[in-house]
Amino acid sequence: MFDLYGLHGISVEGAIYETVLEACRRSQRLANYRQIRLSTFGRLRVSGFALLATFDAPHLTIVLPDKAEMTIIRLDRCFHDPNANPDANTPSKVIVGIHELQHCR
Repeated sequence: MFDLYGLHGISVEGAIYETVLEACRRSQRLANYRQIRLSTFGRLRVSGFALLATFDAPHLTIVLPDKAEMTIIRLDRCFHDPNANPDANTPSKVIVGIHELQHCR
């Protein structure tokens, strides 16, 4: 992402004006994950992370100032522990968020 757009980021889906269950049922991207991790826009912003609307709504990118270990730890603390995806179609995929975080380390 950095080479193309000049920033580091993590892809996420936002549940805007809908419940998590509704978002999981609507989103083809989320349907591929067995587990999800939840946070709020407020928690991310208070922790110093900006959110960019990218691709098709409700896709967002959490902008990372760098890939330092402390940044990744701070981001990880913004999220609850993994929960089962209430509408998972494919039980073999990895956890949303954790997968992307591992690529940053």
